[in-house]
Amino acid sequence: MENKSRFFVINVLDSYINEISGNWWLVFVNGLVAIALGLSFIIWPEDALKIFAYFIGLMIILFGLQYIKLSFKVKGIKKNYEKVKEDIKSKFE
Repeated sequence: MENKSRFFVINVLDSYINEISGNWWLVFVNGLVAIALGLSFIIWPEDALKIFAYFIGLMIILFGLQYIKLSFKVKGIKKNYEKVKEDIKSKFE
């Protein structure tokens, strides 16, 4: 029974890691945008506010896309929860 609980914990951790690692691109794009914004303030200080507004608009679009992607994941939560619940019940019966 102890082995079953260890494998269950590993499965839960694997699922969690897979979920959060799917959003790496958003963090990467945020880093690129921050670097580009910083360079724009150094290179073109007068036009930096205009460039800043464009970057803010880009970030809002990216966050919106991420929310849309997340909405489809949320939609499937109940189905996934039922599968996990049945899996847990079968492991401890």
